[in-house]
Amino acid sequence: MVSRLKIPLYVYFGSLFLVVLIIGVGAIILVEYRQTKAIALTDASTLFQHIGEETRGAVEVIYDRAMLTTDLLASTQLVDAETLDDRVKSMPFVLATLRADPSLSAVYVGYATGEFFLVRRVDAEHAEALTHIPAPPATAFLVQSRARNAAGAVEGSVLFFSGGGWPLGQLPAPDYDFDPRTRPWYQAAEGHRDIQTVAPYVFYTTHEVGATFARRSGDGKAVAAVDVTLDALGEALRRVRPSKTAEITVVNGAGEILADAAGPLAVKIDPNGTARLPRAADADRPALAALAGAIHDDTLGNHTLSIADRPWRSYVSRFDLPGEPLYFAMAMPQAELLLQTRRARNFGLAVGLAILIPLIPLTILVSQLAARPLRALTRDAEAIKRLDFGRTKARRSSVAEIDQLADAMAAMRATIRQFIEIGTALAGERRFDRLLERILAETARVAAARGGAVYLAEPDGRLTRAVAAFDEQPLAQPDLHPIADAEHPAMRGAAGRSLKLTMTPAELARWHPDLACDAPLLVLAIPLRDRRDGLAGVLVLFQEPSSFAEAAEDDVLALVEAVSGNVAVAIETRRLNEEQKQLLGAVIELVASAIDAKSPYTAQHCQRVPQLAAMITKAAVEARDGPFADFALTETQWEELHLAAWLHDCGKILTPEYVVDKATKLETIYDRLHEIRTRFEVVKREAEVACWRAIADGADRTERLAALAETWATLDEEFAFIAACNNGGEGMGPERIARIRRIAERRWTRTLDDRIGLSFDESARKDRVPPPTLPVEEPLLADRPDHLIERPERDRFQLDNPWGIRMAVPERLYDRGEIYNLSIERGTLTAEERFKINQHVIDTIRMLSSLPLPRHLRNAVEIAGGHHERIDGTGYPRRLTGDRMSLLARILAVADVFEALTAGDRPYKRRMRLSEALAILARMRDDGHIDRDVFELFLSAGIYRDYAERFLVPEQVDEIELGRYREPRAAA
Repeated sequence: MVSRLKIPLYVYFGSLFLVVLIIGVGAIILVEYRQTKAIALTDASTLFQHIGEETRGAVEVIYDRAMLTTDLLASTQLVDAETLDDRVKSMPFVLATLRADPSLSAVYVGYATGEFFLVRRVDAEHAEALTHIPAPPATAFLVQSRARNAAGAVEGSVLFFSGGGWPLGQLPAPDYDFDPRTRPWYQAAEGHRDIQTVAPYVFYTTHEVGATFARRSGDGKAVAAVDVTLDALGEALRRVRPSKTAEITVVNGAGEILADAAGPLAVKIDPNGTARLPRAADADRPALAALAGAIHDDTLGNHTLSIADRPWRSYVSRFDLPGEPLYFAMAMPQAELLLQTRRARNFGLAVGLAILIPLIPLTILVSQLAARPLRALTRDAEAIKRLDFGRTKARRSSVAEIDQLADAMAAMRATIRQFIEIGTALAGERRFDRLLERILAETARVAAARGGAVYLAEPDGRLTRAVAAFDEQPLAQPDLHPIADAEHPAMRGAAGRSLKLTMTPAELARWHPDLACDAPLLVLAIPLRDRRDGLAGVLVLFQEPSSFAEAAEDDVLALVEAVSGNVAVAIETRRLNEEQKQLLGAVIELVASAIDAKSPYTAQHCQRVPQLAAMITKAAVEARDGPFADFALTETQWEELHLAAWLHDCGKILTPEYVVDKATKLETIYDRLHEIRTRFEVVKREAEVACWRAIADGADRTERLAALAETWATLDEEFAFIAACNNGGEGMGPERIARIRRIAERRWTRTLDDRIGLSFDESARKDRVPPPTLPVEEPLLADRPDHLIERPERDRFQLDNPWGIRMAVPERLYDRGEIYNLSIERGTLTAEERFKINQHVIDTIRMLSSLPLPRHLRNAVEIAGGHHERIDGTGYPRRLTGDRMSLLARILAVADVFEALTAGDRPYKRRMRLSEALAILARMRDDGHIDRDVFELFLSAGIYRDYAERFLVPEQVDEIELGRYREPRAAA
């Protein structure tokens, strides 16, 4: 196929088109610069600039239309007409012009003879200014004329026309004495052939603000002119006004307001009747007045103003227009800027179009052929800006530079698309091994390579091959030992910059014996540097030398080096994620091991429960029918279960060991029975002393010694009773509690101060009652005020607490009263101590809730915190019912109970047989304590048996008849 002729751009377009192109490219570059700068600025600056550019476009559209109308008017028959009748013949054209452009206020021609012909629109806005002219009711257009009559004298007249162009009448206007040759617009155009512009001013007749455009006719005998109002500009400013407090205005170099977003412009009338433009500095609006001081060439751009002690963001830009430059100024309270940021992003496209649209008519007149591919390339650039990198048709042009630009944009689009595809592929892969395979496949595809290998850097700096492939087939991994040969291409690439060399099959076989290749290959070794410029690994690619030559091997190498940065970051990120997971797992298991080691009463519990919960969950996932047929877990949900199961009892770290291990009723850090024993000894010694004193005073020795022996026997028996009660092995009925209270009434004498040598807390509790005078008789057993330990405020829970705790909280933290503790009806724990032990679930919830858990692990709090809840809502701490508990929480509850029942390493209980534990679980199911479906799965999947084989001793494993533990419907 014969290629079309390509010629240089400057030959094709010519001088005029070159000027237009420079203007267009310069405008595009300016917009692109502003857009790029807007990325680093605040959204407010972007919004202001967009509004300013849109305003500039509105002004340019008004001026361009007016200039085009002036240009056309100067070439019509109207400028050559010598009589009023001949000029009226041009009325259809003039009226069509006024109808087509609402911004035109008047169209007129001044003649070198001093004659004048003006056509003005008469509507509701202009009627008030023309009340001195008695126009017919249907008048839509008014003609003011100064023309020569048949006698050759210049006379004035007013003609009226309807909206359809029909004449409605004519009046003489002898007082209409107007010489256009004295007007600035006429004089400005008279000495030039191009269009001249009179800077915006207040029109005398209508008091409108606008500009006048004038052009001399070809023969120089007349000047055609139009008056253009800037009312549309004010409406445009009001449309783009972000809020009612925003100030937007357009002023001239003298600071006079030409358009204002606050409303229609109020023209100032001097005492002598002269209309003038209002000045921004004289405005009664503080923001506008302050903004006026910042409007000049030295303050263009963005600035911050302080208005009424409030910061305002301002922006000033200059419009270089025919006649004189105009200034766009805008200010807005900084507090409101955030409301406009989302809208500001939409102005970029409008600004670009506002600049390009005026250029399109000019350039299309010069070369329609060149415009088509340029517009297509503009659309492609817009798509790239929107991150749309889809494939497009090839753009071809006869202009060499445009054709080259099309090829460059296509290559840029393909390159960016490849980068995004690689980044998306790397970001979407979660498993590290598959990530490495994906890295190799994607980079090989970008480089058109036959294969390659990824080597990872070890902590000592050596390299280990992680994955390799050739011709889309994975290569066998010979070993996992680090590379020791410094001549290996990967080692050479790691030592410096990217390496490029050609290797023969023999050389390739030396480093890769599993690589089947019978021709030399070009080998690339690219070091992968992480964000700290450390070596993360080396990427090696194998390429056919001829392919590299065709694809420009230096460009391919540069592309792969650019991709390697993303690859290194992906490897580093995945490694960090894996290491963080390993660290988190180790910390979790460390905490659980510490809890288990804290007390023999919970030995191995925190390590066995996660394994049992995982066994039950795995069985639920593998179920193909029944209530778990649709149950499945993602990888992150498995992580949640792992975290929750290992840390479900982490709150036990805060549970005092002496409470968990409390073996007797009086035990705290030590068994206070020893104190009571000492008091019994004191009472016995006091009885003995009293006996001998009585004998010394003459009492009968035999009688007294017999009474003493009887007292001692009673005391010994009472102490034995107290000691038996302390063991907690028997139930405490009312008669036993009453006897404790009788024994407590015995008195003993204390002669030493019991308030010295104490801790601060214990001294404070002693001070609740005044100290007695020594010596003092005290009861043998007592519930004293200092035995009461108050609960701190942080341990109290309101009904609306953030954790949803619904447990009844005892008034006091501990009650160590001796009578109170000895009177415990069953076991050794008081209500306060039992709550303290149960509080470990609350502490677990609070501790896990305080952790900055990743989003995908936040359900772990609910799972871990629900292992003591019951299906019927009688559990703790939240009193949740089964329908409010997740399935994983219900599974964990079953695992927690079963492990506690079957644990054989607890000092406080015998090893329970498997059948006994299952019977208890069945009763808990029937009582609504555990989930029925989970327990049925526990039985049917044989999880109890698998767990017993791993963790129970042989004497615990007995024969199990499943029918005894199943519900009738399940057994059926």
